[in-house]
Amino acid sequence: MPVIIVNNFDLAAFSTAVHERGPAWESAGVQWRLTIGPTRDKSAAWVACENARRTAQLTVWTSGEAEFDVGDFITGATTSTHYDLATRQDLDSCLDDLTRHLNAPPAP
Repeated sequence: MPVIIVNNFDLAAFSTAVHERGPAWESAGVQWRLTIGPTRDKSAAWVACENARRTAQLTVWTSGEAEFDVGDFITGATTSTHYDLATRQDLDSCLDDLTRHLNAPPAP
């Protein structure tokens, strides 16, 4: 019989972490919006961010899965990264990646 591991990642922790970073993003010229999706078997919340060069979205599910998508307005390049979150430290790493991508200098 297969073993099923259910991770009940706390979306309230995601909301808190996003709001903690919001002022720094805003001072760097990033517009952001947090959305908490409807309650389901696998609920999700996401933060959509945008500055003059890039757009990014980090979606986190209660399963602990996360998808990070980023697009560059100038080059048209897009990337997507999958994460499996178990702790607040994992979440902070994802939000650090989001911040780095938004603040990265334009590609040559």
